[in-house]
Amino acid sequence: MAAMRHMYQFGTTSEQLAWIKVAASHHAQHNPHAMLRNVVTVEDVVNSPMVADPLHRLDCCVISDGGGALVVVKPEIARTLPRPLVKVVGAGEASKHQQGGEIDLTYSGAVVSGPAAFAEAGVKPSDIKYASIYDSFTITVLIQIEDLGFCAKGQGGRFVSDGNLIAGVGQLPFNTDGGGLCNNHPANRGGMTKVIEAVRQLRGEAHPAVQVKNCDLALAHGTGGLLSTRHGSATLILERE
Repeated sequence: MAAMRHMYQFGTTSEQLAWIKVAASHHAQHNPHAMLRNVVTVEDVVNSPMVADPLHRLDCCVISDGGGALVVVKPEIARTLPRPLVKVVGAGEASKHQQGGEIDLTYSGAVVSGPAAFAEAGVKPSDIKYASIYDSFTITVLIQIEDLGFCAKGQGGRFVSDGNLIAGVGQLPFNTDGGGLCNNHPANRGGMTKVIEAVRQLRGEAHPAVQVKNCDLALAHGTGGLLSTRHGSATLILERE
């Protein structure tokens, strides 16, 4: 419903959504743990079987087991460790509800959690070098990119097109491990993998083919629940110290 409404209201196309999957596949080819490592084209995505109109099979995330872990320590402990330090400089959380039926299908809780995180960090979307964005479906990424302020509402289709999310090519490298669309999607734990890849980028430990140059500020964002009507959103701004 969110994808169909976005297309109706803003003219977003299946080809534009497909670019999100294409970007994820370009990154996943360098991840030996990714479930789907083959690079795909826009044509591959739009010609894949329809799952729920207008989303095709390749618009949808993989289904997998998986896990992840993070160690968070006090600054004085972190400074004794040999690896580059990454600190949380901004955070925001929000929920979206059905509001008695008065609901706009085209926005997510990121419209609240994103600005809160940016305000706490004292930075703006254009300062972000890398973004980990939850990708249950291609439309999930597009809506969150808009709501986080990387482009205006309704302009997400244009923003993600032509490789703009591919590391080394585009303006906003995203999900350089392949994300949920290509790497893994461990049940409701997709947010964990997003933070882990953001930390890798900030430490300069991502695969050399997808490592973002001079990556000192990253964003990790997750949305859990029903994208159109009811969910929770959380945004982190992370910085290399």
